[in-house]
Amino acid sequence: MNRFIKRLFVMILLIALTVTSIPTDFAATFGDTSGHWAESYIDTIKPLGVITGYPDGTFKPDASVKRIEFIAIIVNALKLPLRAASPNEYWGAPFAESALTSGLIKETEYGGITENSLEKSITREEMSSIVVNAFYSRGKTISEAQKASALNSLSDFDKVSSDYFEQAVAAVALGIISGYPDGTFGPTMTATRAHAAVMSQKLLVEIGVIQGNTSSATFSVGGIKIGDTYDTVIKLAGKPLREDYSEYGFTWLVYHTNYKNYYQIGIQNNQVVALYTASNLLSGKSNVTIGQSKTEVTKLLGAPLSYIQKGTTQYQQYNTAETAVYLKDNAYVTAYFDTASSGKLFAVKIVDYSVEQSMKRQYSTATDALRISYEKTIFDLANVFRVANGKSILVWHEGLANVARKHSKDMAVRSFFDHINPSGYSPFDRILADGIDYSVAAENIAAGYTNAFAAHSGWVNSPGHRENLLRQINYLGVGVYIGGEYVNYFTQDFITP
Repeated sequence: MNRFIKRLFVMILLIALTVTSIPTDFAATFGDTSGHWAESYIDTIKPLGVITGYPDGTFKPDASVKRIEFIAIIVNALKLPLRAASPNEYWGAPFAESALTSGLIKETEYGGITENSLEKSITREEMSSIVVNAFYSRGKTISEAQKASALNSLSDFDKVSSDYFEQAVAAVALGIISGYPDGTFGPTMTATRAHAAVMSQKLLVEIGVIQGNTSSATFSVGGIKIGDTYDTVIKLAGKPLREDYSEYGFTWLVYHTNYKNYYQIGIQNNQVVALYTASNLLSGKSNVTIGQSKTEVTKLLGAPLSYIQKGTTQYQQYNTAETAVYLKDNAYVTAYFDTASSGKLFAVKIVDYSVEQSMKRQYSTATDALRISYEKTIFDLANVFRVANGKSILVWHEGLANVARKHSKDMAVRSFFDHINPSGYSPFDRILADGIDYSVAAENIAAGYTNAFAAHSGWVNSPGHRENLLRQINYLGVGVYIGGEYVNYFTQDFITP
């Protein structure tokens, strides 16, 4: 046991009247966190005394974090036994003692637990070790499947020190720490006070000290916010009706009750990373709600983005009466407006900043899983729109879906975009050719949209397509093809027998 450790434990025997000199201040608000990407996390843990501000009323979210500061944050978060520091004693000594006793750190870490080593900036792998040790100290476990998924999600786990490898993988599996936009973990990169706040908040959620409290969340859908755990979602929403693949690679959990209260929750590494709703389920401190005008939404979220910068590439974003993309509190918000209903917000998609940044292309790679997901989503959203407008629910028709799939593929392969194909066949010809009789038939097509949500919004805002969506009709088949000049081709075929 080195001299500093001996001194730590000797000091336990002393009676002290002073308090720690770690920057602590319980001011009502911080003067420098408004609009910061970690604002909601900081607001959540501040009342708990986990991490506090400076005497000047600031939080300094982008300031670097020392090892001892992060140790103190986690000791505070877990409310571990803590003695007061003695006069002239290093302020971090009591926190280091508590962390050692509780198994958060080891005597051999950092080249020895000394004042000098504790005052150095902490790395991401070191932070991972502390939070995972804290997680395990509460009797919690992580499944091997979760670990395997996490291990495959980032590209540089081989660069993690052997002392921290298991904890780094576990931290990613829990969603307590995520990768950089380039898909790396960055084990030796240092962190900020904002990162420390986020990790401590997520730890407290994982060990059940706090739940997915949405009161401080910028956006909440059905009581669920980005950063909540999968277990929290299941507790709040129950088992999903369906799980779909997304263009980002995460999984959408789909919820609705007979196409009322429709929403999707994006899950990656056991954590909520995206939200979508086409029902009046949006809430949160942003005060954005379904039914607001674009002027109202822009006043609350700021100016829409003309592009999203990803590395050296700018991805242009449309800013029209129908749609706009905003960046607010570490999330990209895509707002869909219904121009036939006084331009009211009728649907919204919210994606975590790092997840959006990690997608380095305009369109996703073609897979059957993604095609099927788009088809099911297009079908669902048609019914959501119909139910909201007092219409009957359409029934899925697999034969029509095959007709639609063939037409979507034909448009991509033969490089045309029309209801009439180059051979002169109309939708009605194609439906009859597949042996499907009808008394009424209709078709919607779309191409070039980046996903099913955007394609549906385009149809809602096109008078002819909208008419088909709301037509008195019984069956719908949806066919999607990924490939060709416009990448994503969408076809809806409707009939009444």
